[in-house]
Amino acid sequence: MKILIIPDSFKGCLSAKQVANAIEKGILDIYPNLKVTKFPFSDGGEGAIDILAAKNLGSLITIKTENALGKKMKAKYFLFHNKKSAWIELSQASGIIHINENERNILRASTYGTGVLIKHALDSGCQEIILGVGGSATNDAAAGIFQALGGSLLDKKGKQIEKGGADLCRLVGIKDPKINKCITWKIACDVINPLIGKNGASTIYGPQKGASEDEIKILENSLLNFSRVIKEHTGKSISKIEGGGAAGGVAAGMFGFFNAKLFSGFTILSEIFDLESQIQSADLIFTGEGKIDSQSLNGKLIGRLGVLAKENKIPLICLVGSKEKGLEKIFYENGLTKVFSIQKEDMTVEQSKSDATKLLSETAGKVLGYYIKK
Repeated sequence: MKILIIPDSFKGCLSAKQVANAIEKGILDIYPNLKVTKFPFSDGGEGAIDILAAKNLGSLITIKTENALGKKMKAKYFLFHNKKSAWIELSQASGIIHINENERNILRASTYGTGVLIKHALDSGCQEIILGVGGSATNDAAAGIFQALGGSLLDKKGKQIEKGGADLCRLVGIKDPKINKCITWKIACDVINPLIGKNGASTIYGPQKGASEDEIKILENSLLNFSRVIKEHTGKSISKIEGGGAAGGVAAGMFGFFNAKLFSGFTILSEIFDLESQIQSADLIFTGEGKIDSQSLNGKLIGRLGVLAKENKIPLICLVGSKEKGLEKIFYENGLTKVFSIQKEDMTVEQSKSDATKLLSETAGKVLGYYIKK
C-alpha cells in the first residue's frame, strides 16, 4: 500500500513540512512497513519557497528590506538553479504575520518591502518573476512594489503619493520605472475575487486585516480611483479581472503595471513537481490544512487535490484543525473522501494548536487503521 501525504500548512501553527512529518509518524508508528511518500505542498502562496528549497531546485536568498509598515527586517526569496527565475512570496516582507495585531494599519500598509525583494532578483539577472500572493497585510494593489522598482505614483502637484492603499485616492498620474520590458511576470494566485465590489479586495479581505467599515469604504474608493488612472495610463481595465483582488489587489495591480499573467499557484507547483503522476501511483492520499470551509474548494490546495483524486479514483483523507459544519456532501462531491478534525470536543482552539503535532499523528493512525481494515 502506497500512501501519499500532501498537506498545506496549518497557518499560525505548523508548516506544511511539520504537518507531513506528524502524519507520517502517526502512520509508521502503527504500520512501519507501509510505503509513505511526503510531499509538503502549497497553493502557491505562503510556504512555496521553502518547499522549492527542500526539493533542492535552487537556493534561498536573504536580504534586508522592510515590512508592510516600513519597519526594517530581513526576508528571503527563492532563486532557481538557472539564476534566471525567482519565486517571491508576498508574505515574506509584506505579510500580516510580521505586524502585531495592535499595530495593524491597513490604510498605510504597503507592498514596498516585497518590491525590494523583486528589485534584488532583477538586479541579479532574473528574467522571470513568479510572485506568490497570500497572507498579506496590505491593500495597496501593488503600488508599493511599483514604487520600490523605481516607478512614480503622482498626485495633482506632481509629487509622489504616500505608501499604502489609502493614498491611492490622490493618484492622478503614473511614471513607469526603467526596468527591462522583456521580464516575464507570473502571479501565483489561489482566489477568484475581483479588485472592486462586494466580492473585491477591500470588502472581503479588508476585515481579515483589521479594517473597520469606514476604512473599507476609504480603501474601496482608493482602488476605484487607482483602476481609473491605470485605465487612462495603460488602456487596461483591471477592476473586474478574476483573481485581481488577491492580496489586497496585488494581482490586479501587477497586471496593470507590468502586464503580469495570473496563474493557479497550485498548477505552477504541480507542474514543477509532476504531482499528477505521484497521485496516480498512490493507493491513499492524506492532505490537510488548519481550517476547511467552502473557500477551501475555490482554487486552494485541498480543492485542487480533490479534483485530481476524484479523476484518478484515489481516496483522499483530509485532516484539519477545524471544519465548517454542514458541508460534508459538498466536500465528498469535490473529491474529499472524508474530512476529520483533529480537535477533541473538550479542547479549546488554543489547546488544539499547542498539541497539533500529537493530534495529527494520533488521528492519522486511527484513520488509516479504519481504511486498512476495510
